[in-house]
Amino acid sequence: MASEDELFAEFGADAGMFYGALVRSTDNYIYIINMKTDVALVSPNMQKDFELEGRLVPGLVSVWGDLINPKDFKRYSRSIEVMLNGETDVHDVEYQVLNRKGEYVWVCCRGVLKRNDEGEPVIFAGVVTDLGSKGKIDYTTGLFTNRECEKEVGRIFENEENAEGGILLLGLDDFVRINDLNSHIFGDAVLRQFAQSVQQLLPSEAAMYRFDGDEFAIVYPGAGEEELRALYQKIHAYCNRPHKIDDSSYFLTVSVGVAIMGKDGSGYQELLTCALSALEVSKQNGKNTVTFFSQDMMRIRRRALELSSRLQLSVMNGMEAFHLVYQPFVHSETLRVSGAEALLRWSCESYGVVSPVEFIPLLEACGLIVPVGKWVLEEAVRTCKKWLRYQPDFIMNVNISYLQMLDESFIDFVRQILNQYDLPPAHIVLELTESCFVTDMEALKEAFKLLRNLNIQIAMDDFGTGYSSLGMLSQSPADIVKIDRLFITAIGDEENEFNRSFIGSVIQLCHRVGISVCVEGVERKNELDTVCSLEADCIQGYYISKPLLLEDFEKKFWDV
Repeated sequence: MASEDELFAEFGADAGMFYGALVRSTDNYIYIINMKTDVALVSPNMQKDFELEGRLVPGLVSVWGDLINPKDFKRYSRSIEVMLNGETDVHDVEYQVLNRKGEYVWVCCRGVLKRNDEGEPVIFAGVVTDLGSKGKIDYTTGLFTNRECEKEVGRIFENEENAEGGILLLGLDDFVRINDLNSHIFGDAVLRQFAQSVQQLLPSEAAMYRFDGDEFAIVYPGAGEEELRALYQKIHAYCNRPHKIDDSSYFLTVSVGVAIMGKDGSGYQELLTCALSALEVSKQNGKNTVTFFSQDMMRIRRRALELSSRLQLSVMNGMEAFHLVYQPFVHSETLRVSGAEALLRWSCESYGVVSPVEFIPLLEACGLIVPVGKWVLEEAVRTCKKWLRYQPDFIMNVNISYLQMLDESFIDFVRQILNQYDLPPAHIVLELTESCFVTDMEALKEAFKLLRNLNIQIAMDDFGTGYSSLGMLSQSPADIVKIDRLFITAIGDEENEFNRSFIGSVIQLCHRVGISVCVEGVERKNELDTVCSLEADCIQGYYISKPLLLEDFEKKFWDV
């Protein structure tokens, strides 16, 4: 059999013409390095797309290495090293490289090193392929795209008559907040870290794919419900802890919807639709959980879409069908009412009274929480001003979403409303959930400062349900901590020492650093007695009173 040199000599093509034809016939990047002179000849598109100094590039291996993502550089340099050491003559590695737009793109670089009879390197030539342009790889995470996911599921059904396994559709919870509070660059880093970390948790037969935005999919062939649930538990355990990128910490949870092959669908689109419905249910059920598809979910999805439309109509019609109720809280020593928490309620003809647990996430998802939140604050301020006639030291608490805090007009609106109703700021407390004080502290720090300058108190709601620790209370901007009902359950029972000790520790520490404590969810006499003995400042819950309409509140506490 003739050698390559003999074949090329017999072929008779001019080397220059051959190279010219080659670089014009492909979108790939082509390079040839003269190992004696360490000078490379690169294709015109390679020079242009990566802003190389010219078509002839001295020291290309080093120049190119400077463009490679530092996270991938070790893999690249190791491949070059083993080739130059004589362990192999083939270079085949995937990595991210910086293009002229300042973007890291995923490429596959394949090259071959040719040596002379003495074994010395003479020519190194190869091809660099942009994997993103092929629609296979997502630039940000390095995962295969949804098109590849569709192909894989199709292959499973094609090759197996009774295909088994499942699709897990993953949606990062409140990921938009990470982008809003930091930057899209940081958000991309979070996505990549999540993707790379979760891949390490997958069994060998499972594969992960990047969908749009903050959604991912995992295809797990051959798995039953037990294996799918076990995989979710691994992912759940990974997510529910603090994470860090460089010097920035963040928290990230994931909601998951699962569809099972054969049972829920016999094709990609069917399975994906079912998994999406299950994911939406997980989001609606408080997030950070998993839901397996059932036929009832199609009904639930239609309900969410219908409710979203009706919420928009309510807002457009001047907050029609919204109203506030007021749940009092009392001094622990006297059990005299000291204030109330304004709570939003909504109903519509088709569905009747809808729980805030259901409609408030829909308001946030639809972008309506900011205008609705302003309406709530104005109504609460108006009511508080009125009630000062009956009780001059009355305090009104108002729940605020972190999305409202991010709104540039929010602080000015608060100032405007207080001035409009001539209400001293000391009579208003703004409540934010515990997670805002932990995950959003840096971004909200300026807003907290401005609110304090207005002499408005800030309460940390739902304490004990999220990520905070007792130690962080000393650095918290909160003036008031509200301990969640979760720790009140069975607090009066002698065997439930943990909850009693937890609440006692929180109260003592808060008092030590000048923070007041309100205990929520007190529903029984023994719970009230225990909380009072632990020296909480205020108490709220059904034992004191359920939320009341404005007229009923006035009649009950002031006989108006």
